Order: sequence, then structure tokens, then C-alpha cells
Amino acid sequence: MTLEEFTAQLNSATFWKEFTYSETWFYPRPKDKVELADGIVLIGPLAFVYQLKERTDATDDPETERRWFNNKVLGKATKQIRDSLGYLADNDSITLRNAQGHTVDVKGPELTDIHKIIIFSAAEALPADCWQTQFYVSNTAGFIHVLAAHDYLGILDKLRVPNDIRLYFEYRQSVLPRLREQGTKVEEPDIMVAFLTERDLPEPGSKERLRAFVQDLDAFDLSPILGDLAAHIQKPNDDNNYYCILLEFARSSRLVWREFKIRLVKALEASRAAEPIKPFRFTWPENDCTFMVTAMDPDWPSTGPDGERMRMGALAMFTAAAKYDAKSTKGVGLLISKDGEHINLDWCLVDGSYEHDSKIENVLSGGDLFRPVSERMVDNFYFRGDLI
Repeated sequence: MTLEEFTAQLNSATFWKEFTYSETWFYPRPKDKVELADGIVLIGPLAFVYQLKERTDATDDPETERRWFNNKVLGKATKQIRDSLGYLADNDSITLRNAQGHTVDVKGPELTDIHKIIIFSAAEALPADCWQTQFYVSNTAGFIHVLAAHDYLGILDKLRVPNDIRLYFEYRQSVLPRLREQGTKVEEPDIMVAFLTERDLPEPGSKERLRAFVQDLDAFDLSPILGDLAAHIQKPNDDNNYYCILLEFARSSRLVWREFKIRLVKALEASRAAEPIKPFRFTWPENDCTFMVTAMDPDWPSTGPDGERMRMGALAMFTAAAKYDAKSTKGVGLLISKDGEHINLDWCLVDGSYEHDSKIENVLSGGDLFRPVSERMVDNFYFRGDLI
């Protein structure tokens, strides 16, 4: 597998196919075909722009490998990053096809948070100081991340959630220039430890603490469900599509995924047991989004045309009511129901600023539609010592 294939598969699995682009050729002018980048991830105004360099004719000579690194990684790849930024700035819209096979118009001026990343795969003979190169600062493109392929894999494998990956690269960009000024050298796992534990600066040798990191996939991982989201969408209006729902999860951190999954599991258990429950809801203030999860009342029809109408109506009502009660601008809803031995997962997104609504007020007036809520602090990452 080539480095490009490896990175494309890794990005598609982590950021989902809807937000991943590995084929980026376009025509800025007729008969003038260019490649925007070796890969791009686009999540709303956020973009990861990639250039990839793989050593195919490796030698045992360190100086030969150093010349390859300086020429291909620090030279050509950084120029290509600058070219990518130029293409995005000079073209109001670039039409690309994502890994899901959908055509999307990429609007460069709307990308306000661009992370530039060079990933390289080098020969073993590459000198240590080249392997230790972690960033490059361009006069025109600014800070560019430089990562060995195994370090990039480690970042995505450890963090898993798109928003946490975004925050990691922000942290990485903020600390590496300061470390260089101090003359302090750290490895990528040292940076990861500092990020996970919210340290001001990474410390050399701190990577050993990663052994205590709790990768609680069963507790938070929603990727298997979100990967099939397109087949389970209810649209309250034609302006919404399932990309909008994916976007809310992509913009949320692990703690939101974990809280959502807790409620999903409880609603799923109630649905399987045919037990009525009150809807769950919680709000993530950072994104001004309320999440609602519930199971269909077992006394309500849930199959056939009447059941489908009932499910869609209940989903839209509960989601809108949860959003309204929290006075948030967005609401993501999930309704779970049984269809014989099968489970239905119906989703929707309600979007719009808070406005008084007498109909929803009437729905909420009884005071017992939802469970009570309270504000609390929740940790994003766990280490074994935290769980004692």
C-alpha cells in the first residue's frame, strides 16, 4: 500500500468519507489541469490540507537520504502547500468528489481554519535530525506541520474524534515554536501526553504516561453508527441533510460522543425491552447544539406507513422541543424503535435561532416531557489513575 492509499484510508475512517478528498484534480482554466493537494479533509470552515512524500528508492547513505528529505519534504512539499493555498484563494469554488462519491463545491474563501500537514515516509538511513523535524515556517504559508507517517497514524489512532484531532494540531502549532526557542526536543508522544493532560508545554520523556491512557472505545465510539447515517435520516425541512448531522458530531469532542452513547445505549435497551422512557437530552454549549435521544413508545405504531409517519412526527417533535427548551440554535435527534427483530435508528437535525413558539410551549407546559437536567463538568480523556 502506498503512502497516499494509506493516508486516504486512514482519513476516510477517521473523518468519514463525506469529509475526505483524495482525488483533488481540477481545472482552474480550460485545458489546465492541476492537483489541489495530495489529500484534503473539509469539515465546515475547517480544512486539513496534505502533501505526502514517500521514499521509493531508499539507500543506506544518510547524506543521500538527507538530500531527499531537504529536496522533497522541506522543498517541494512546502511549495505544493503554498500552491494549494493559492488555488483556494484564487478560485471562488472548486468542484471535487469526496470519498463517498458525492460532488461538493469547495469554497476557499469560506475555509477560515486551515491546517497544513506534510506526511513523509522515509528510509531507515535518514539522519535523526531529519526524523526530528516537526514543522516548517513559510513566509507566505505560515506554520506547516511535518510528520512521519507513523506519528500521524499514532495521532489519529489515539484521538479518534475529528474535533479532538483539530484541537491537537492547534496545540501542536502553539507549542513547537516555543520549544524550539528553548532548545527543548520532544517526541510526538510527549506532545500527545501534554495535550491529553492539558499541560502548558510538553516535557521530554513524558511519553511513558501514555501507558495509563484509557482508550474507552466502547464508551464513546460512534463511528459504526455514524458511518451508516445516510440511510436513517428524517428531514424536518428540505434545507437539512445528513451532512449537517455529521458536522455536529465532527465539531464535538470525545466527551460529547461519550455522553450521547450513554443515552443511546439506555434508549436501545428500553426499545428492546418494550419499556416506555422519557427522552434524554443534553446541550453542548461550545457548539450551541442540543442532542436528544429517545425510544419509541411501545404503544405507538412504528412500522408500515402509519408507523413511519408516527416515528417521523415524534422525532421532529422531541428534537424541536429539546432544542427549544435549551434555547439552542441546533438540535440533533435520534429516535430508536423496533421493527420485529430489527432496530430502526431515525435521525434529524433542527436548525434555527430561538423564537417563541406557542405550540412547543404547550407541549412543554406539563413539565414532564423530559427528564430534569443540570449543568456539570465532564472530562474528555481518562487516565487509569483518574478512575480509581
